[in-house]
Amino acid sequence: MVRVQFKMTYKYTLDRTSKKFSCPSCGKKTLVCYIEVETSRYLESTLGRCDRESKCAYHKSPSGNIPITSSVLQKIEEPSCHDDTVIGSYGRNYSNNNFVQYLRQYFCTTDIEGVIREYFIGTTTYWKGATIFWQVDHQMNVCAGKVMLYNGKNGKRVKKPRVFINWMHKVLQIDDFVLQQCLFGIHNLCDYKKGDTICIVESEKTAIIMSLFYPSYLWLATGSKTNLKLSVLKPLKDYKIIVYPDKSEYKSWNIKVEAFQKMGYTIICSDFLEDFKACEGADLADVMI
Repeated sequence: MVRVQFKMTYKYTLDRTSKKFSCPSCGKKTLVCYIEVETSRYLESTLGRCDRESKCAYHKSPSGNIPITSSVLQKIEEPSCHDDTVIGSYGRNYSNNNFVQYLRQYFCTTDIEGVIREYFIGTTTYWKGATIFWQVDHQMNVCAGKVMLYNGKNGKRVKKPRVFINWMHKVLQIDDFVLQQCLFGIHNLCDYKKGDTICIVESEKTAIIMSLFYPSYLWLATGSKTNLKLSVLKPLKDYKIIVYPDKSEYKSWNIKVEAFQKMGYTIICSDFLEDFKACEGADLADVMI
């Protein structure tokens, strides 16, 4: 499919390579500098954006950043979906699932089995003890499967010697898979009526734990702090939405929420964790546990 995409290209843009510079604000080597598009020349070292969005948020853009090109014809790829049977193929071996074993420390077997069915929690041997969080949209399309590895004792993500996150289409070596994410858990929307309250958090783990503590609400997850987008919220237009950002993320999420409110969404951003005495980056699950 070919569509006209109105995409502006500007004189200056943030460097897309992995090269980083010292941030003028926090001093860390996390500054992505601006470059001149036509020459790929770096601008002065103070012009850029710090990658530490939550802890620093430094961003200084160059003046005179005028557009140099306009619309282009671009091929738009249709999003891919997994086959419906893939979820059942990984719906076993929960004794070898670190995340499920972590839940067993705090919740009864019946409730855990219920939440496994409700959220399609899967297990894979891709990494020993790894969990699959299937993203199934409100029309029951299997959009994606995120593979994550947790510590079975403390419930924290394993980040050493590296971060253990992957996607099932990569695990299954589906080379032409076009990923388009949805909110984790939104397939359960069919059990709720228009006007009901829907709660959104960042991590899949938090959505599952909060659904165990407060099962009367539908708990969904964006999967990342940047994935609170209009495209994933569209199925929730007729519902009441409360978003619960992680500690220190209230400001960035509330800016988005205010924009959604102007579009007619009944949505608010909770500052509960900002007032709560929790460490930076903490979420509702950390507080409840």
